[in-house]
Amino acid sequence: MIIKDRGHRTKIFFYLLSSVFYLLLFACVPPPAKPPPAIEPSVSKPPPVVIDPFKPFIDEHLKKAASLEQQGEILGAIEEFKIALTIDHANDEAKVGLKRLSEMADIEAEKHYQKGLSLKKSDPSKARLEFLMTLRIKPDYQLAIEELKGWHLFVAKSRLLTPAGEIDTGVEDYLSVALSLYEDGDYAGAIQEFLKAREKYPKNPEIIKHLNLSYYKQGVAHFEKGEYKNALQMFSSLKPDFEKVGDYIKKVRAGLKKTAEDSYKNGLKLFREQKLTQAIEQWNIVLEIEPDHKKAREYIEKAKNLLKSLEQLK
Repeated sequence: MIIKDRGHRTKIFFYLLSSVFYLLLFACVPPPAKPPPAIEPSVSKPPPVVIDPFKPFIDEHLKKAASLEQQGEILGAIEEFKIALTIDHANDEAKVGLKRLSEMADIEAEKHYQKGLSLKKSDPSKARLEFLMTLRIKPDYQLAIEELKGWHLFVAKSRLLTPAGEIDTGVEDYLSVALSLYEDGDYAGAIQEFLKAREKYPKNPEIIKHLNLSYYKQGVAHFEKGEYKNALQMFSSLKPDFEKVGDYIKKVRAGLKKTAEDSYKNGLKLFREQKLTQAIEQWNIVLEIEPDHKKAREYIEKAKNLLKSLEQLK
């Protein structure tokens, strides 16, 4: 009984020993690592579109500057570029345009000044015109100002000896540059000078006559180049019975209508080709001619919305 009981105790001992061994074995094994939490992909939002509220005003002045430059009115174009830079001093287009035209104006002013010097002794009157032209292009040209001061002193002394009651020759001072420009075919420049002369002498028939002729000839020049909008602006400054202006106005309006139709069709073609920016430019031409053109306005809105959507997808 004792032996049997001892064997039973031995079995129980080995059973307990093996249980402890397994417990120690599993205690040393680390638990399985938990899987990392799933990271949801972040959806990046497109940056907000910043709209410059002054852009339409800047674009208007830049467009006007380009139009004036095309018409040969360099000084007017320079002023428009300066206004654009006043609104946005960092505008590259205005900076480049102003620099280019200022350099052109400097070169042109220097030509007139040098020509005036060469005529000073042989033909003082023509020399004076050249100095006036210099100041018209570059009003702060000090050397030309000094030359004209000498001229005006001479004129003042001469008038002191003129008998009382004679016709005021001041109108000639205002007309001289304008007539010179007119004779050279610079009708845009002549118009500006005749307008100045008319302010001083509003009833002078010679000024009115040449101002009207300048409007007419400049209008014809625009018409022949296909610049119908500029031509209409010139012809609209005249009475319908002046020369053949009535006939020209009819032709101009017909040309504008065709331009509007062609631009509208070009816009549709470009829109279909997904050239949205170019299409908008064509429809803007339509609106310049026909501001009430509903279809052109609707398509511009569609094209702008599409452009905005495409920008957001980038």
